[in-house]
Amino acid sequence: MMGYAVQRFVSYIDPNLICGICANVLQDAVITPCGHSFCQQCLETWLDSSETDTCPTCRATTLVFDLIPVLAIRGIVGNLHTSCDNVENGCKMVMRLESVASHSRECEFALVKCHGCGEQVKRFQVPEHHENCKSVKNLAKGDKKSRISMVEELTKTVASLEADLKRTKKALKISQDEVRTVERELREMRNEFNLREGEQGAFDSDWDPDYNYGYSPQSISLLARLISRHLLEKPFYVDRNRIFTATKRCYDFYYNYPGYTQDVHMLVATCFASNWFSEQQRKHFDRWLGNVVRPRCER
Repeated sequence: MMGYAVQRFVSYIDPNLICGICANVLQDAVITPCGHSFCQQCLETWLDSSETDTCPTCRATTLVFDLIPVLAIRGIVGNLHTSCDNVENGCKMVMRLESVASHSRECEFALVKCHGCGEQVKRFQVPEHHENCKSVKNLAKGDKKSRISMVEELTKTVASLEADLKRTKKALKISQDEVRTVERELREMRNEFNLREGEQGAFDSDWDPDYNYGYSPQSISLLARLISRHLLEKPFYVDRNRIFTATKRCYDFYYNYPGYTQDVHMLVATCFASNWFSEQQRKHFDRWLGNVVRPRCER
């Protein structure tokens, strides 16, 4: 189930808290670069299954790694008042949404299974049910057949638990071996990192891991120079997806801005010519190049 059903809440729900995909109250809200909010699972499913990379509301380009959690909305939704999950069984409790899980574990109206007969009864009715349950009575009276059956069942359960314990121990040993393998690979990667760092010396002067590329016109030329200097092999310390996102920002903000169209054209063309990006990302560059070049050809 994606989103929280509107009907479960006891107060008015602000329309801004409604997911545009499932039409329910936002669950684990995220926001797109164009400013629209959706349930995280709803939007990720949309982007994965619809073979599109656009916002469901305005069709602006949206990628999975562009999504940002909206903690404020998540807090507001968590504080909304809702009925208990067991309201149909008679529970009248009203609580904040974030308290539902802890309440449900102790709710007197939750259905629990009788271990004697297997019937589902409300938690507060268990003592009365046990007084009238034939299976419980037979066990309490010491009925020989029932007792033997129960002992046999317990014996099977113990045997099953012992088998599970052996499997768990074996899995734990395998996990420990895997941890040692990962630690060894990590040491090797660190050694390789130190070696490559020594070979390459300092980072490229146009690369600043703390700088927010794509939010200023200056970053267009910085990115273009960085990529062109390492056209055939991306430096190991540069994240491909981060560079793609920054290039997308430059395109979105400046490709139609007077004085920067040619700079954006150069950046996107450099990205397209490099070996840095995936095929899916290269398709975006190809489309952006068409958008940049088309108006100039029409003139």
